[in-house]
Amino acid sequence: MAEPEVQAAKKPRIVFDPEEFSLRKRLPPKLPKRNNDIYVNNKTDFKAQLARCRKLLEDKETTIYIHGLGAALPRAINLALTLKDEFHGILEVSPTTSTVELLDDLEPLQDHLEPMTQPRKSSAVHIKLTKVVPQLPSTSDTI
Repeated sequence: MAEPEVQAAKKPRIVFDPEEFSLRKRLPPKLPKRNNDIYVNNKTDFKAQLARCRKLLEDKETTIYIHGLGAALPRAINLALTLKDEFHGILEVSPTTSTVELLDDLEPLQDHLEPMTQPRKSSAVHIKLTKVVPQLPSTSDTI
């Protein structure tokens, strides 16, 4: 049996010569930034990110959102799990995943070439951490 042509719907990836073009990765689209949103990357010190999350949860926030994109996925997950361990079971973890479409610019290094853009996809994770009040067992008098 012949497999259906799935490749026809995909846009072909541009193959470029590094002597003709330089690749410039654009920043991801800006997402809403609230006080309780933590955007994790690999450049910021992990302890600083952990301290910021800890401060938010200890001070006023009952819910924080940790976002990670691409290579920062493991760091975002590690941050959420570290916080869950530190808060001894009073944090409920609710992760979701998504795919984000990003654009790369191919800038010509020679005058006779035109600039181009190339789309690519990257994985993302969004982790909701919510403080929950532990339920005490009810003391009903059942015999």
